[in-house]
Parts: sequence; structure tokens; C-alpha cells
Amino acid sequence: MEGKTFVLLIIFGTFAFAGISQWLKAKTDALKHAAKSGDSDLKAQVRTLEERVRVLERIVTDKKTRLKEEIDAL
Repeated sequence: MEGKTFVLLIIFGTFAFAGISQWLKAKTDALKHAAKSGDSDLKAQVRTLEERVRVLERIVTDKKTRLKEEIDAL
């Protein structure tokens, strides 16, 4: 290889590496952001499910208490 060609190849390789590196960094940042927003969605779903479970527990407990009172009333 000639000296000029080798120098141009090194310069091109450096720019290509820097470009790919920046692209990968941007992709990583986007994936991290998506994961964080996904976490908040999951947390909201968990809160909703916890609330529903509390309501179901209350319904089940109330029915048992009410049934016991009705039996005692007989």
C-alpha cells in the first residue's frame, strides 16, 4: 500500500468507528428510556391489580361475615 492510501484508510476507519460508536450509544439510550417507561407502565398495572385484589378480598370477607350473621340469626 502506498503511504497516502494507508493514511486515508486510517482516517476513514476512525470516522467510521466514531459514527458507529455514536449510533450504538443513541440506540442504547433509546432502549434505556423505553425500559424506564415500560417499568412505570408495569408499576401502574401492579397498583391497579393490587387495588382489585383488595376489593375482591373485601367482597369475600364481607360475604363470610354476612353469611355467619344470617346463620346466627336463624
